[in-house]
Amino acid sequence: MNEQQFENTQEISLVDLFKILRSNLIMIVLSTLIVGIIAGVYAFVIADPQYKSNAYVMVQVQVDGTTTDSFDLVNAQRLLATAAELVSMPVVLEKVATDLDLGLTATDIKNNLTVSSSSTSYFINISYLSEDPAVSKAVVDEVIDEAIAFADTNVAVLADNIIRTSNAKDGIYDSPNKPLYVVIGLILGGIIGVGIAFIKEMFNNTFRTKEQLEGMLGIQVLGVIPEFEVKEKR
Repeated sequence: MNEQQFENTQEISLVDLFKILRSNLIMIVLSTLIVGIIAGVYAFVIADPQYKSNAYVMVQVQVDGTTTDSFDLVNAQRLLATAAELVSMPVVLEKVATDLDLGLTATDIKNNLTVSSSSTSYFINISYLSEDPAVSKAVVDEVIDEAIAFADTNVAVLADNIIRTSNAKDGIYDSPNKPLYVVIGLILGGIIGVGIAFIKEMFNNTFRTKEQLEGMLGIQVLGVIPEFEVKEKR
């Protein structure tokens, strides 16, 4: 038997794959449970919960020379991105950090602050993540107040054009997603268990068929003993 033929006899069939998984079933189940439990412990015990609070401001530009509620929607849309960028500027966040005096730096606030706007509306959503629900609320409200005050005083094009439309409330639970962590842990544990089973099989140097034995030793096999189970007599 040449080398190519011998390699063909080494190929694993679907039946062999099923046998490998069946013979390592306990190890796969244990791996799945262990990694799932580790993921659950991290999500429910170790990971710090994060709470999110948010509030909205609106950009509106009143038409010059009018005394009624007439607004320039085109210019308001143009100023939307500028106003959103102003909210997260260091000069605003540094003032927020100083006024709140919570041990937060401007960088800390920026890392957990999210400012989003849409091209189809005139609203800007400001949200903040914190381990303390009250802190998340305080930061959002202070960021909005400082951004409006800075715009009214230092940015003529935005003066009186940023309007608060809501107040922040105590943050609500946001992360980690505990059920998702557990599910991912179980899936990862199963994959690890299956991987270990196949790695063990790769290093298994026993012969599975008589063809493999004949090809390796160059002898003819006269007979094989079939696989069978012995039942104990009671």
